Amino acid sequence: MTLTFMSKRPLPSSRADAENGGQSGGAGTEHWVPATVDATSEVTTLIDQVSHDLRSALNGVQSWAYVLDHSLDAPTAPVQRALAGLRTAMQQQVMLIQHMEEAVRLLADETEPQWEAVDLAAAMAQAMDAVKPAAESRRVTLADVLVHDGEGSRGDALVQADPRRLEPMLRHLVLHCLKQARNGDTIDAHLEPADDHVKLRLTESRTTADRIKERLSVLSEFFRRDVGNDGAAPARQSSALLLARRMAELHGATLGAEPSTQCEQDGESACIAVTFPRVPPAAAATGIEAPSLPPSGPSAGA
Repeated sequence: MTLTFMSKRPLPSSRADAENGGQSGGAGTEHWVPATVDATSEVTTLIDQVSHDLRSALNGVQSWAYVLDHSLDAPTAPVQRALAGLRTAMQQQVMLIQHMEEAVRLLADETEPQWEAVDLAAAMAQAMDAVKPAAESRRVTLADVLVHDGEGSRGDALVQADPRRLEPMLRHLVLHCLKQARNGDTIDAHLEPADDHVKLRLTESRTTADRIKERLSVLSEFFRRDVGNDGAAPARQSSALLLARRMAELHGATLGAEPSTQCEQDGESACIAVTFPRVPPAAAATGIEAPSLPPSGPSAGA
């Protein structure tokens, strides 16, 4: 988004110079105000500065923690726990800053999508790999992506997508599910191809049957952008899920929440379901067609 305006006016100091015949030391000349302002660039510059300021504050806390850590010969157990908590909190804050930077840039980016044929199975596996270190620290298992038999003539997971937006969308979906998981849980990913779409089902949370019903209701309202009729504020969701929802919408994908019977049979769980059209409406409007079927191997007689 670009804001455009034209203005030619003297800055206050220049106006004073002109009125005083240049006696204040300036030339008394007029200055051009910038003709165009790229709003996206302005947002990027702002978030860069905010991130720098936040990191500077964290560096100060880290320095004091280092001083405390090395000035005590035999810190007591409570002091050791406090210092460990400081280090953990600082790491979490750095991750939040990085997430904020990425989220703001993605949400402010108004460039046209660059549509490409993407294999959702490979893209989902890449997202799982990116999150694996965080999952291992929580002792959460990220299962292999399973591609089920297709409902129609197509059994592949190829869709037209914008890789620049698809990759962070899938990664943040997994990050959200990891945040909901308990230590020792497993996050499953299932892909179900059909002729005109590919459906992704991802384990969102596991808990009691009553809690699952509540979770499904909250997620469904969030995906529908349902603000409710009673005027109550909607339930808060993770920033990762907020970003993933917007990136999914830009792909023309629909999101929903489904119970475990439609995701996997291992206990009570809620699943996030994302249905990707083979060709997003925005891509179809430019004449882009569904990705071609993968070429088959050479015939036996070749």
